[in-house]
Amino acid sequence: MKTTHLVLDALCWTPFAKIIRYTRMKKINKTTSENYDIKKINELLNKILTVHGDMLS
Repeated sequence: MKTTHLVLDALCWTPFAKIIRYTRMKKINKTTSENYDIKKINELLNKILTVHGDMLS
């Protein structure tokens, strides 16, 4: 584990727990939305390649 994660884990047991929880949830939400967008873009590109693959050759 990274040192940063160890420090954040230790801070979860202090009065800073709310701040740590907020930053972690913000990071998780950002990553989740990015992953969702990447998945949708990949699906769209695959559909385009399937339908119009002959135009790429």
